[in-house]
Amino acid sequence: MHHFEITKIYSGSRASPRKKMKKLTRILFIIILIKGCAPSPSTLAKVDPFLLVTNADSLLMARPDDSELRAAIITAHINLAKTNNSVDHYKEVLKIEPQNALANYNINMLEGRAHHMSGHKNGQWDAIQSFAKAAAAIDTIGEPHYWLGQAYEKKDEMDFELPLESYNKALLMFLPDNLRPEVAAAREALIKRKKVYEDFWK
Repeated sequence: MHHFEITKIYSGSRASPRKKMKKLTRILFIIILIKGCAPSPSTLAKVDPFLLVTNADSLLMARPDDSELRAAIITAHINLAKTNNSVDHYKEVLKIEPQNALANYNINMLEGRAHHMSGHKNGQWDAIQSFAKAAAAIDTIGEPHYWLGQAYEKKDEMDFELPLESYNKALLMFLPDNLRPEVAAAREALIKRKKVYEDFWK
């Protein structure tokens, strides 16, 4: 049956030879993976995530109840998203698993940074909302709270309490080694600026 379908597609199509061969290769890949002769989906998610996500729809249709395959496709999208810094792959994860915390976290972090870097104060409200959603998605990571502090400062330079609260929260949570000194420095600079302001109005 598979041989008949492949032959029909290959010989009956008016597509160019290159397109025919590409389509044939994809069909063979799907058949081999389904029959268990190819590397496992979890292995492909690491070594060739693009191949796995390219054929994801066909594979999920053929094996809708395969939890390992579903998890591998999610992992492949996340690997590609990290490599390309791409929101699109994280959004593909949410199509498969809408409550995926890592995808929700990264989408909101990327969108929050984009709003924050826009420069205008109105954009900071959007940034604050995005960073707050990221903080809610994974509540053990301090980075969203650091960026909340940055957005609060950019929105209103006379607002000391909200950014200080955000920096304090960030320092109590997990932070990458390279980010922790940056958060501490931002906190200290804010405290100094707050003192200068308060001394001026004494």
